[in-house]
Amino acid sequence: MNAIVLNRLIVLFASIGMVISALLWISHSADFALPCTGGGCNEVASSPYSRIAGIPVAALGFGYFGVLLVLALSRLQYPEQWRVYGRLLAALGSLGLLAFVYFTYVQLFVLNLYEKGTPCWWCLGAAGTNLLIWLLSIIGLRGAPIASGMLTRELLQSVAVSLVLIVTGLAYGGWQWNKASGTDETEIDNEKLALLYQNGQGWRKGNENAPLIIVEFSDFQCPACKQAYEMLETQILPQLGDKAFFVFRHYPLINIHPMAWAAAAAAEEAGKQGKFWEMYAALFESQQELTPARIENIAEQLGLDSKKVRHAVDNHREVHFKTIFRDFEEGSKLGVSSTPTFIIVYEGKMYTARGMGALMATLNANPKIQEYIGKQINASPQ
Repeated sequence: MNAIVLNRLIVLFASIGMVISALLWISHSADFALPCTGGGCNEVASSPYSRIAGIPVAALGFGYFGVLLVLALSRLQYPEQWRVYGRLLAALGSLGLLAFVYFTYVQLFVLNLYEKGTPCWWCLGAAGTNLLIWLLSIIGLRGAPIASGMLTRELLQSVAVSLVLIVTGLAYGGWQWNKASGTDETEIDNEKLALLYQNGQGWRKGNENAPLIIVEFSDFQCPACKQAYEMLETQILPQLGDKAFFVFRHYPLINIHPMAWAAAAAAEEAGKQGKFWEMYAALFESQQELTPARIENIAEQLGLDSKKVRHAVDNHREVHFKTIFRDFEEGSKLGVSSTPTFIIVYEGKMYTARGMGALMATLNANPKIQEYIGKQINASPQ
């Protein structure tokens, strides 16, 4: 592989690294969730390891990949210094490799995302991108092109490719921001209301006669749902008081949260014994250590029949399965695909808000809902 091709690949991967870092930086700073098939993105973002001296690690990553990109482009502009820039790339890439090995270890083993099977694929993608840059820089240490006018054209092409990638990546981030903070509005009808809550589904609290209904589809093992629980229970619902009726429904994403369905079964069994909301709170507060034994211990502490709760956990594909599957199926029919998703009903309209940002925007920016509430709802992550 010749020196020019190696440099093209370094420019390509450095640009991709900048995009990933920028998206994570924006996501962590602006408190909106990127799509995360691993499921651990929010857990990484909320951990103490996400910042160094108050600076987001993702921001440092953005600057790091930016320096790599500048070095790769600089040796096209100054080909006589090709090997000098090549050694700088290899040295910086080696330092970056050590940093990424450390942070990968932290997310997989300190935060236990490997054991939970819920890694942050964005973080792992950044680490993999850096590994490729490091390998390419090491391979290219001995190579150098013959200085010619072709390098000027190569520089312009590399800059153009880099700009296209970065602009496209940031546009994707903007689209995700709009999606996370926006709300889908539809007209309600009897069929939708029957699917949502009117046939007795879900666990309810608040004023049943309130015109404002908030239905949450949630997953006990989802970090964003834990944050939603904390904000709802300590800030949002107390401020709404008797002006809202709250309904909790299950939407366990078992492909990324293996204990989610079992936890839902435990909550249903606790509800059968008269303590759903107590188990609901305990499951979220113990989210990072959800195991069958831990849930059984929680049941004992709550004064429940812990053997029945453990039976529900161990046999969650049978015990309370129909109830949980009904929530999941009806949520999917209503357009739910991620957690937490809130469906707000008010004066003939149904608003689907995906995430806390969208819920807050609906409560505070919708003029009709604001007129009814009579105040701004103030809430922030704890």
